[in-house]
Amino acid sequence: MSLNYKYKMMIYDNMPDYSKCVIYTIKTPTGLYVGSTCNFVNRKYHHKIAIHNENAKTYNRLLYKNIRENNDEWDMKPHCEFPCENKTQMTIEEERVRRELNADLNMCSCYNTEQDIVENKKQYYQDNKDYILEHQKQYHKDNREKILERQKQYEKKNKEQISERKKQYYQDNKEKYSENYKQYYQDNKEQISERKKQYYQDNKEKYSEYRKKKKEEKQQNINMEIAD
Repeated sequence: MSLNYKYKMMIYDNMPDYSKCVIYTIKTPTGLYVGSTCNFVNRKYHHKIAIHNENAKTYNRLLYKNIRENNDEWDMKPHCEFPCENKTQMTIEEERVRRELNADLNMCSCYNTEQDIVENKKQYYQDNKDYILEHQKQYHKDNREKILERQKQYEKKNKEQISERKKQYYQDNKEKYSENYKQYYQDNKEQISERKKQYYQDNKEKYSEYRKKKKEEKQQNINMEIAD
């Protein structure tokens, strides 16, 4: 028997048997939790050892914090059997029961559609906008050189695609650009005029050299035409 076959069989043996799916509840004096499992006894054992395991990532979950606050008083019972074919079907039913019983110790929905995920992300951003912006600001400050280098490499590798995208974006938003510029010019007429004057003063010699050069070129062209 090959090792590859043994490995596949080991994975198969550890796959959940969804025909044995159970939706369960955990009640404490002050809250309710809804979960799902294909092995009720095993799931109950893992809940039990997670309650006081400070090294576990789940230690600060609302369920376990609530149990500890209630002096370890909790009761886990099957709510209903729900034979199904896969995890998606199981979590959809789990979420239906969670909503039906108004369970308040689940930290998030048991099942999310793509639309739910989008909405949750939007809501999370709105609820944590200041923190997210501050975190991004700090990250950019701490990693400025790394970010610039990464951006430089990306632009170098994708020069043509970026150029095409910019052209396409400009074509698609030509009228908008025009309107925005007109509005900007109207709102900042004096500042724009002052900047132009200042730029001219700062580059007066360059302008003079440029005009002189153009004048000489024009005269050369006239002399060549006369000579012909």
